[in-house]
Amino acid sequence: MHQYPVYRFDDFLVDPETFKLSRGGLEIHLEPVVLKLLIYLITHRGRLVARQELMDTVWGDTVISESALTKAVARLRKALDDHSSAPRYLETVHSQGYRFIATVEEIERPKDHGSPSNSAARQTVSRGLFAGAGAIFALVALVLLALYWTSAPLEDASRADVIRSVAVLPLDNLTGDPGQDYYVDGLQDILITELSQIPGLRITSRQSTARFRDTRLPTADIAEQLGVDALVEGSLLREGGNIELTIQLIHGRSDEHIWAERYARETWDVFNLLSDVAQAIEAQISSAAVPPGSSGQARERDGRVDARAIDAYSRGLMHLDRYTPDDVQSAVEQFEHAVEIDPNFTLAWGHLVSANMLLGLYGYIPPSESIERARAAAVRAIETDDTSYIGYSALGWVRAWSGDLEGGCESIEHALRLNPSDPLAIHGDADCMLLDGRMEESIDRIREIEMVAPFSALHGRVLPYHLFLVRRYDEAIAAVAAARARVPVATMHYLLAWVYWVQGNPEMAIEAERLELERRGDTVLLMALEEGLDAAGPVGAIRAMAEALVARAEESYVDPFEIGKTFARAGMVDEALYWLTKAVDHGSYETTYLVFRPDFDVLRDDPRYQQLLERVYGDRVPEIGR
Repeated sequence: MHQYPVYRFDDFLVDPETFKLSRGGLEIHLEPVVLKLLIYLITHRGRLVARQELMDTVWGDTVISESALTKAVARLRKALDDHSSAPRYLETVHSQGYRFIATVEEIERPKDHGSPSNSAARQTVSRGLFAGAGAIFALVALVLLALYWTSAPLEDASRADVIRSVAVLPLDNLTGDPGQDYYVDGLQDILITELSQIPGLRITSRQSTARFRDTRLPTADIAEQLGVDALVEGSLLREGGNIELTIQLIHGRSDEHIWAERYARETWDVFNLLSDVAQAIEAQISSAAVPPGSSGQARERDGRVDARAIDAYSRGLMHLDRYTPDDVQSAVEQFEHAVEIDPNFTLAWGHLVSANMLLGLYGYIPPSESIERARAAAVRAIETDDTSYIGYSALGWVRAWSGDLEGGCESIEHALRLNPSDPLAIHGDADCMLLDGRMEESIDRIREIEMVAPFSALHGRVLPYHLFLVRRYDEAIAAVAAARARVPVATMHYLLAWVYWVQGNPEMAIEAERLELERRGDTVLLMALEEGLDAAGPVGAIRAMAEALVARAEESYVDPFEIGKTFARAGMVDEALYWLTKAVDHGSYETTYLVFRPDFDVLRDDPRYQQLLERVYGDRVPEIGR
């Protein structure tokens, strides 16, 4: 009978005979086809395995689409904690296939079917004894096992405790005043930023941990839902000019309290306090998670930090999380107040970029105005601290949305080197792949956002939208459903309306439009939709909405791109091109995706549309356009 070797790479073991993948002695459960994919890639490691070869061999006679392969690769990467932008195990070769690049050790099976791992060896002996083997065999087996235990490297036993990912849960507010929750959340955000400097450590976004405030779920359940190895939790007491922070690091699977400490400082010393906490946590996990000699940089601010700046910053975050027009404007005002008090407040400058860009993205102010505000804030963020990711991430989006695609991608790449866990930078990196014509890689990269921001309403919209852009409509609908299951408020009726329309299902598209307008409370557009629908059916409804947007634009700012894409869906080419031209003139952010929008197919043969593409993308149109 053929004996398969056991494959070891890093702290993973793949056993083709028992069909198991484990890490540090703990089994990782994968769908059979995903594990089969891993085994095939390992056995053909070192060479490029074509996509078609994988589809023919791993799936056998089952006919699948390339998207099924792409999703299987994404699930495999997630299980291995690998990333397409900086792969350790699985390298993607654009449009060609995949290559397994890790060093693999083949461990031959002993004739008695022993296993290379301690736990498997114990199981083999146990099976032999209970199978009725003679006393001599049992004695020999126990002696051999004892010898193995004394000679085996001790590091194997600790691999299950390796911490490569952490989530900081909302801190308990012990002030007795719920009105201080915003301040506690602000300190949580600063701590997350400090921890993001630890090389090799993946950090979950603050927005995704908010759902676990005051939760009674067991630690293991929280860690599993967030997909992390460890949790940081604690409490904060603020009295007058003093704060007291109690913090602890807990292993996600075992619920073991790895470390705990209590800190008491004056409020002006809060940055140094949180830096000390981050360094203490790094000391607990660095031997396993951080490569030797690559310790993160400790940043210490000189002098006092005015407590009013921290207050303003924390209030800004509170408003920014709500995403309403009034709240976003309030967030801008709070962040501006924070940097007025403390001009070296890097995080406040960085979030001021996001707030200003949201004002332009959602049509609250002209994009040209918001982009210049954002650019100035991004530059200041870098000037105040060029070792912080947030300024480069912000500048990357500013440059990309103002037409400098190459410069934007350079800034995003720099941000990811400083913080690979930033969901905005990961999104930007995926967009750079998309604009480079690497659509499959772009979708793979976007799926990684779920690892760092699984419960974020804002970031949960990214995957469905990009699946729409690359015309994978059924997957886009499924992605909306999955995002809703995680974050029920992420309804995305508007996106479903676009998908149903291009799929040729106008009735469902109109119903989705109706639900979106009801959610927004936009009675004017809702009335236009109903009147247009009664007069001329679904196309009439979309045309009436476009005309209502034109009327609104005469009284207040409306993003021309919104008007243009609505006319395009109604099949009104001249009107659509007129407003899309204005959108390019105004610097509307969504023109970045102009070439991909499926609802613009009605415009593609018009020379005016091609001229717009050349204005947006220059000489890169052939390589990214259809």
